[in-house]
Amino acid sequence: MQRHIRPAVLSAGILVAGMLIAAPHASADDPITVGSNCPSAELGNSATAVDGSAVRCLATEQGGFSWTSDTGAAGTIAELQKQGFTVTIDRVGGGALSDCKVTGVRNPVTVTQDTSNPPGPHTVGGVTTITISKTISVSLDCNQG
Repeated sequence: MQRHIRPAVLSAGILVAGMLIAAPHASADDPITVGSNCPSAELGNSATAVDGSAVRCLATEQGGFSWTSDTGAAGTIAELQKQGFTVTIDRVGGGALSDCKVTGVRNPVTVTQDTSNPPGPHTVGGVTTITISKTISVSLDCNQG
């Protein structure tokens, strides 16, 4: 989904690998550039930066959200997050995310729970399955060059 306008300033948290992290405030007047803050409401969304490059809003290792070059790695991670997965990343190399290549997506785990619907005049009896959590692992090669 392409974004060319900025929504109002938002503050939120995100659960990443079992830790709750707070998002920094991003100004609606900030230009979209690689590395600039993005609102948490934009998490996973793509946009066009002022230089014309494709960027995507992703959670950072420092606990915030920023616009990142939309590489195969960034797009893959964002798409999995949009599908409701908590993404665990393992990487080789110290390059920036924009230099990373996806080498594997594995171990999708969905934890569900069946709940009984109580009988009554306005309910349908039976069982409802709800999703408790979804996790997946992504391997990256971030060696430069």
